[in-house]
Amino acid sequence: MFCGGFGRYGFGPSGSIGAGWMFLAAGFRLLIFIGLVVLAVKLFKKYANTSYNSLRILDEKFALGEISEEEYLKRKNILISRN
Repeated sequence: MFCGGFGRYGFGPSGSIGAGWMFLAAGFRLLIFIGLVVLAVKLFKKYANTSYNSLRILDEKFALGEISEEEYLKRKNILISRN
């Protein structure tokens, strides 16, 4: 039978080249999807880290005794109201 091209060796749904391209295209789409997910996670982590960096630095300065409690509370309120 000649279904879908030149027997089992042609282009088409029943040919071996058609099945190979189908899996290749599915794999390529999967790689693109995984890449987009990884990019989204990295961007989210970067955003989350920068928003809390200033509070962490302020906490460290207070813990080391570099600033007073009054100064700590004043700066912390400013940072929290800014976010």
